[in-house]
Amino acid sequence: MSLPTVEGIKTIDQLRAEQSRPVDQELDRNAFLRLFTTQLQNQNPLDPMKNEAFVAQLAQFSSLEATTAMSASLEDFVSGQQGERILRGANLLGKQVFAPEVTMYQPGGAALDGIVALDQVVDNLKLYVVNADNDQIVNQLDLGPQIPGEVAFGWNGGNADGEAASEGNYIFRAVGYIGDDSFELPAMAQARITGVSWDETLGEIFVEIEDGRSIALSEISHLSD
Repeated sequence: MSLPTVEGIKTIDQLRAEQSRPVDQELDRNAFLRLFTTQLQNQNPLDPMKNEAFVAQLAQFSSLEATTAMSASLEDFVSGQQGERILRGANLLGKQVFAPEVTMYQPGGAALDGIVALDQVVDNLKLYVVNADNDQIVNQLDLGPQIPGEVAFGWNGGNADGEAASEGNYIFRAVGYIGDDSFELPAMAQARITGVSWDETLGEIFVEIEDGRSIALSEISHLSD
């Protein structure tokens, strides 16, 4: 017994064939006009198409065509912007930047510089040099009252006893004081950029620094060789 046929149902192969049609087979403006001319030639003479209907269909097609062209132009623009950003990011390879929470390698007694970003006046600003391996405070700097802006500082590589700090990894931590209140502040240290990547989800460039972390390009500052 043969199975009944059902009109209007397409096979998987037919659907795949239709979905794989090249773009140049899509209905363009000229094809639309030829199709519409044929429609006019074969219309019912007793009920001809009115001019308003013709204009409406043509306007609808023109609007769709303009929207498609605009979408394509926007995609090209976004793609170009992304490529430009990636190229700019690639030029950062090997550069020195200041970034927050950098783990710095110190070969023993070497001086290191840093920056603290302030968004308000503080009565006192203290900078702590912390051993990254055991979280012990090695030294501290009392930077006094400060106004909003970037406060640059330098660590001479010594410990609290005035001796050269041992070789190892260190982190800068800053604390601001207003009256009896204290709060931690972002302290930046210098690091070299070792890699660049593009995050499609966030639409932003990320740089990899020598301590192994990945940081958004917008979070770094003071680029230098």
